[in-house]
Amino acid sequence: MFLFSKKPSVQVLARHATRRPWFSGEHLFFRVKDGTGALRMERTRDPGCPDVMLDTYLTLTLKGQPLAFLQTSGCPTCQSLLAAGHGLPEDAPELRQAADAIAAPFHGLEEALERLTPVTGLLHTGYYVLSLVDCWPADGNGRFFWDVPNDYTDSPATAQIYDPETYSCLPVFPRFLHPSQSTDKYDPDRVEQYRKAIREGKPLPPALCYSAFEYLSILLDGHHRACACALEGVPLPCLVLSPARFTGRDDHWQIVWPDEERSTVPGISIPLEQMYCCFPGTASAPPPKPGRLFTRRWEPEYQQAVARFPNTAEAGALALYGRETLTPEGIYALEDPQGTLVPPLLLSFFCRQPGADPKKLAFSFAGTDTPPLLREAAFRVLAGIKGDPEIEDLFVDYLVDHDDKRDPLRLIADRYWDRKDGL
Repeated sequence: MFLFSKKPSVQVLARHATRRPWFSGEHLFFRVKDGTGALRMERTRDPGCPDVMLDTYLTLTLKGQPLAFLQTSGCPTCQSLLAAGHGLPEDAPELRQAADAIAAPFHGLEEALERLTPVTGLLHTGYYVLSLVDCWPADGNGRFFWDVPNDYTDSPATAQIYDPETYSCLPVFPRFLHPSQSTDKYDPDRVEQYRKAIREGKPLPPALCYSAFEYLSILLDGHHRACACALEGVPLPCLVLSPARFTGRDDHWQIVWPDEERSTVPGISIPLEQMYCCFPGTASAPPPKPGRLFTRRWEPEYQQAVARFPNTAEAGALALYGRETLTPEGIYALEDPQGTLVPPLLLSFFCRQPGADPKKLAFSFAGTDTPPLLREAAFRVLAGIKGDPEIEDLFVDYLVDHDDKRDPLRLIADRYWDRKDGL
């Protein structure tokens, strides 16, 4: 009697495009049948943990090797703890095959999905989304993506941003990156080659990622391209694999696309058990031990380059901004419908961009007719510009006219002369 193993197959079920100015992208909803499950998210529980909100761990594994660990908070708006995995396994030629296949130009996302067959065959049988989007080579918390701690550390990119003014969460886009490769693999010559290609206007082959935790994707291939993009101040084109998300119940369900839009796919009924993207690991296990992947001391230019990219809160604000360029008029236009959280975030991001005039921009929001939180953000920007006579006059006048020592603007003005690095 002969035994034949079934070959994994992929079926495209729906397409979607995101047209937001700061978050354009293309997406395919597809089904994997007879997948091996070698690339999967596993859930374990630590029975010895005294806090039931922190006793659960998620681990992205490839052929049994952990690529990243997450100690979950149990709350979608609370940060979880992120730790380094143990690196990409040596016996994963499928990644190299897929990376080589998508290095050549492809026509449409369907062709890209077909070329990714070596990797999609590693997924478990179920439903997924492939996205072609731009990602930032940063961790969402002001760090260069490869310059992160090994041990369990609070990660803002693992939590949704709650806006108490509108009683809602800002949009979640998985476009920050977490490395899966050791810093020992870093090759500055390869980075320089990619930097040269960017300067010459040549398109970079897309990196390959797995969307894992809210705003965060695990980078499977493309670490050196991400380095080059960081130094050149541009986003990294990425093909991102995500477990499909659904809303609804029984036969009345919708797919939730990565841009949070929802749509129904007619004629498809999905079993409830196939709507979950985590698989059980060991029923009860001690906390997974982080790897020691990240040991390199990065040059200051890498650390400084990240200032050009948004943090997670600013990314959520940018998703709501409907204009191609950031302007004071555009920021003011968001004031009423988006509450008080979004405009200050946009101002902070805008003032850090190359070519921006942070002093001029901040002064345009420093007047008494500006909403309080936006005015406070403007004061903080000005407080970081030391030795400027106009700013000094503004702060002196404010201190003279306002006696309340609890006034947040007075506190900013009062501390302007305390130290060189701002607030």
